[in-house]
Amino acid sequence: MEAEHQVTKIFNQSFLEIFIINLLVMMTFYSLTVAIGPYAVEELGLSQAVGGLLVGLTVIGSLFARLSSGMIMAKLDTKQILLLGGGILLVSLIAYPLVHSLTLLAVMRFIQGVAVGLIGTITNTAIVLVVPAKRKSEGISYFSLSTVIATAMGPFLALVLIDTVGFQKLFLLEIIIGILILAAIFFIHEEAVELPNKGHQQKMSIHSFVAPKVLPIAFVMMIAAITYSAIQSDLSFFMKEQHMAEYTSLFFVIYALSVLVSRLFTGVLADKKGENFVIYPSFIALILGFITLSQVNGVWLFVISAILIGVGFGNLQSTIQSTIAKMVPIERLGVATSTYFILFDLAFGVGPVILGIIAPILGFKVLFELMVAVVILSLVLYYFVHGKKVA
Repeated sequence: MEAEHQVTKIFNQSFLEIFIINLLVMMTFYSLTVAIGPYAVEELGLSQAVGGLLVGLTVIGSLFARLSSGMIMAKLDTKQILLLGGGILLVSLIAYPLVHSLTLLAVMRFIQGVAVGLIGTITNTAIVLVVPAKRKSEGISYFSLSTVIATAMGPFLALVLIDTVGFQKLFLLEIIIGILILAAIFFIHEEAVELPNKGHQQKMSIHSFVAPKVLPIAFVMMIAAITYSAIQSDLSFFMKEQHMAEYTSLFFVIYALSVLVSRLFTGVLADKKGENFVIYPSFIALILGFITLSQVNGVWLFVISAILIGVGFGNLQSTIQSTIAKMVPIERLGVATSTYFILFDLAFGVGPVILGIIAPILGFKVLFELMVAVVILSLVLYYFVHGKKVA
């Protein structure tokens, strides 16, 4: 009994450790995601399209890391991968205030993405191992709050610091966070995050990189995620156009609070009632959120749009992730999680580049109206690839 209690204690502590590591890593990701576009335009004199490219490069780096994660996890311990990712991340963050050319900045963005991808693959896979099987949706829902909090705190702090003390102070904060991440990784319990397929050598094939069984539903999430990438890359420009720039950072705080409140019951509902019970209402909320955002002409509509998008996208993300975790045997969990995030990252890598090109042509209002159609498309796709099978 004492040994069992010790194991439980280790796993409970590991949940918190993984939560904190993921929170800090995603804070660096989201804060620099909203900052790099304005930095490129205002400080380096680059175009908005180039700013969108710089936003996307970190995600492309993350995508590269996730594509390689299957082979890496077969050769290195998970804690070794976390330490490798933490070290690479810290180096990239230290370089930000020292780099002033487009080429070097692009390289640093890509390298940061590689680190985020390495760490994220481990944390999002290992967390499934530290929660009871019958509470998988609930556990993943609570864990993914680390990302949700980061989506609020990261952009909020970045925008506030840019407005008050400038980009260099923001970069200094990123370095401090990078040091904290590396320190937190040293304290994590290796046995709690070790994957069951460690050291299992496979023949090189498509199965080494992706889990085909989860590709359809992961593709649905990719389409839906393109809509949120529009918020990350273009919301600040849209709000300036609406003469409401001072409210931009408020969006991410309200977004996070709405997800925090809704997650108190959506994870439990998904476990008890099934994923459709949460996913369909999440799609509807996201559609209404973008309709409202595209018509914003005052603070209250802006607040309502943030609440609806938080409830919609925030719960869609966690519920589809937990659904994917249930679709594969435990030995394929790492590859399945990687597959999900490969497509998820692809949306945030390609999305800002494409949107950065079409936004000046369409205008930001029309851009967010277009996102309504994209969400509807993802809803229809979900019904055919998964929803009707579990109805």
